[in-house]
Amino acid sequence: MDSQLDLFAKGSVTDAAGVPGPLRADSPAGWGEFDLGWHDVSDFLGLSVGSRSLLGTKDAVGLALMIMCADVKARDISKAEMLLWRRKGRSWTLVEADKHPVAELLMTRPNDVMSWPQFWRMVVLHLELAQNAYVLKRIATDGTVIELIPIQPARCRARVNPNSGAVFYEIFTGTAYEQAVLGTSYQIVPADQMIHLRGRMWDGLYGLSNFALGSPIIDLVSAIAEFQRNIFRSDGKQPLVFETDTAFPVGDAGDAAFQRLKRQLATATRKAGQTGEPILLEAGLKAKVIALNSKDAESKDSFNQQIMRVCGLMNTPPHKVFALEAVAYNNMAAMNRQYYSDVLHPLAHEIQESFKLSLFERKEWPVFGPQFDQMSLMATDLDALQKLVDMGMKDGLMTFDEGREVLPFRLNPLAKGGDRRMVPVNMSLIGADGEVVHAGTGQNPTNPGAGEGESPDNNAGKVLRLVADNP
Repeated sequence: MDSQLDLFAKGSVTDAAGVPGPLRADSPAGWGEFDLGWHDVSDFLGLSVGSRSLLGTKDAVGLALMIMCADVKARDISKAEMLLWRRKGRSWTLVEADKHPVAELLMTRPNDVMSWPQFWRMVVLHLELAQNAYVLKRIATDGTVIELIPIQPARCRARVNPNSGAVFYEIFTGTAYEQAVLGTSYQIVPADQMIHLRGRMWDGLYGLSNFALGSPIIDLVSAIAEFQRNIFRSDGKQPLVFETDTAFPVGDAGDAAFQRLKRQLATATRKAGQTGEPILLEAGLKAKVIALNSKDAESKDSFNQQIMRVCGLMNTPPHKVFALEAVAYNNMAAMNRQYYSDVLHPLAHEIQESFKLSLFERKEWPVFGPQFDQMSLMATDLDALQKLVDMGMKDGLMTFDEGREVLPFRLNPLAKGGDRRMVPVNMSLIGADGEVVHAGTGQNPTNPGAGEGESPDNNAGKVLRLVADNP
């Protein structure tokens, strides 16, 4: 009996045009099923094999801003190390490399040509721009995952068998590098060999691309940039019109005088632009600018506002791409905290969950979980990290060694006393039976309540007192 992959190759699953097998580079049918935005940017960069594109050189400014925003998150995620953890009850323990093949993979390298920071930077860049990222799993004969290879969204698309409903992924290669990594120019793999990260869910199978959603913003950024480009291309010169209240006489003499004056003004204007020679107006002539300049058109403010819109589309704080016009020192810390809690943490959680569901069998899902180092992600917000460590240490939540481990400096445990913790001395620690486990400052550990005739706080204890008799 033929396998599902054989049925796919034989045409049980066809492309949008009804033609079995891979798409041809000269055929526009079917290319629309790839991610629209990433296909466009790939064509813009000279990477795609299709023939359709909506982006061009006119969109370079908006495209550059989006890539900068995506690269900020890709860079921050790549700073954090993903390790494998094992759950037992409510506690988590780190899985060593020799205890599980996935732990070894996470502690070494994803494939033969990449390090983990390079891998995460590429995957997150794909995910943020196209809201779809694909990672191909190389699986050994015993089922062990031995390699993870990121695939460009423009090179991969999902295909569904109409008979069984099984999902496959069709992979194309366009460069010699991709062929060397994948070993073939075209292949079809079942869904369990592909990790499909979806960002902004749209139809349940694909994420809605930022390029498609942000197309109006990119168009407006491009228009503003083109306006400024035209001004600077003309050295900032504005078109002039000359007017006079004196009418030229009718006839050949008047026409000759008009043409002579026109040539003189054209020559004077050209020399003024080339050498800075001043224009001397006489006979009641007046010069007026007939076009808006950059300042009057408020193009700078409009461009800055569009940068904010691009940053909002990409969920990136403006100061991360050095757009500092609307950022003050007193609100930068709050923006960094929001960036971690609303952007980095949800992004890391989505990747962790997708990897857990793809790298482990169902029975292992409650036991194992790959996790990013949250402290490395939080290192972008030093204020929040400082408060977390300070509060945890002073309130007794962490021992000295645990506090040193939290800091992103890989500090070694203390040789002695690292398992101790600090407890606030102005409060008492009370057990479940009401007994004082640790007394506060000056408090009697055996009698925390107020005694008869004593001070209500009972801090003084039982001491000798002088008493005077009044006969």
